[in-house]
Amino acid sequence: MVLRSSVTVWRVHRAVPASRLTEAVGAILLLCLTLLGVCLCIDLRDIAWQNARRNALALLSVIEEGVGHNIKAYDLSLRAAARAAAGPDGAVLATELRRLAAFNAAAAGAGLGPIAVSDRDGRVIAASDPGALPTPDLGALPEFQALRARPDAGLILMGPSRSPLTGRQIIRMARAVRRPDGSFAGIVTGSLDVGQFQARFDRLRFDDGLIVNVFHQDGTLLIRVPAKLDTLGRNISASPGYRAYRASARGEFVGRSHLDGERRLYSFANLPDLPLIVTVATSVESIRAYWIFKAAIIGALMLGLNLLSFGFVILAKREVGRHAAAEAATREANAALTVLARTDGLTGLPNRRSYDEHFAQAWTQAAGLKMPLSLLIIDADYFKQFNDRFGHRRGDDVLRAIADCLRRTLPAGGLGFRIGGEEFVALLPGLDAAEAGAIAETIRRAVVDLQIGHAPEFGGIASVSIGVASADPGSGDALEMLFVSADAALYAAKTAGRNRVRMAPRTRRVVPAAVA
Repeated sequence: MVLRSSVTVWRVHRAVPASRLTEAVGAILLLCLTLLGVCLCIDLRDIAWQNARRNALALLSVIEEGVGHNIKAYDLSLRAAARAAAGPDGAVLATELRRLAAFNAAAAGAGLGPIAVSDRDGRVIAASDPGALPTPDLGALPEFQALRARPDAGLILMGPSRSPLTGRQIIRMARAVRRPDGSFAGIVTGSLDVGQFQARFDRLRFDDGLIVNVFHQDGTLLIRVPAKLDTLGRNISASPGYRAYRASARGEFVGRSHLDGERRLYSFANLPDLPLIVTVATSVESIRAYWIFKAAIIGALMLGLNLLSFGFVILAKREVGRHAAAEAATREANAALTVLARTDGLTGLPNRRSYDEHFAQAWTQAAGLKMPLSLLIIDADYFKQFNDRFGHRRGDDVLRAIADCLRRTLPAGGLGFRIGGEEFVALLPGLDAAEAGAIAETIRRAVVDLQIGHAPEFGGIASVSIGVASADPGSGDALEMLFVSADAALYAAKTAGRNRVRMAPRTRRVVPAAVA
């Protein structure tokens, strides 16, 4: 029972590390899969933002070049008209204006309004298309007042405003006409059709969530694509985004729109030599939508892999437990078989095979410690006659009773064995002959005290005869002579009438005679 409990405990301790190792491997696998999914999702997000930035910068370059080219080309015409108006020959001014208007239409396409020149009081003195002018007096225009106050202000853009001639949204452009001495002599003005610019931008087929804005440097929204007319002309100079536009020539940032409150990625550029700011705004939600769907697919796949891995870990843990249990059961069975191979099945005492092993070990140990070793051989008296009279079952009871007496009477360190039939042996390490004889007498009396009935002609009760021998392995006594001496003492006890103890003479080393 003790052996079985020990093996069970050993089995549990062996199974626990294997189970914990399986759990650790499973946890590491789940963690690695989860981290892989997280890394892939983060990578998708980074790629989406990089693509958004790259596309915005590419589009910004296209818009910047297109807007800047058209406006600069038109501004060159305004400059040329201003130089012609400042010249002494005013008769050729109208012809020059018509030539410039024709050049602009051919070079920049539709969307450019007529060019007009006023005197210092605002009256129109020449126009590329006099019939297209809504009024012959430009003095009430804000740009006229601004340029009269500051003739060196350069190009001024105003609007967007509705054209009184076409009803379309336009952006007015104006420059001062200056005399050779730098004084104010009037203005030269023209206009840009906002709708024509937006139509050109629309052909670029912007992605959803992408907006192109063109602002005046004062923060006024001039052009927006996709078109949203209710936002044109609104000023954003009080917004954090405007401060970012004015802080550097170009750049990008993420912020909320001052116009609709949506969060966007803004890429912007201040056009050189023009009072304009071009921005490309990409909705953060559209960037998120680009990668979140793929991330959801990856998350679902990783969740499935984690569930499968978890299931495999559970199965592996169960199989490890079963394997460990089967292995422990096999070892337990082998250990039990080993014990049975060295145990007498009837009495539970160690058998002859075990006696041979223990006797050699006890002899070696006694020799090393230089202490005596005693041996008792116990034999049941008239056992064959007992079996013949009372049967083998009763005989087996007698043998078990003798074995029990050995267990009860042998001192600590003493070992009892059944070596065959009705014969028993007791090894007594550390006891000399006198001490061993006393133990033998105790055993004999213990058997007699059992009062197991026997035939009257054989003494009336079951008894044992015991032969005692002692040796000193450390001083050269012969190992093989100890059993022989004890057996001879047992024979003497039998001869003397049984139910008694006999001591053998002390065994001595056998020295071979010298060869003559």
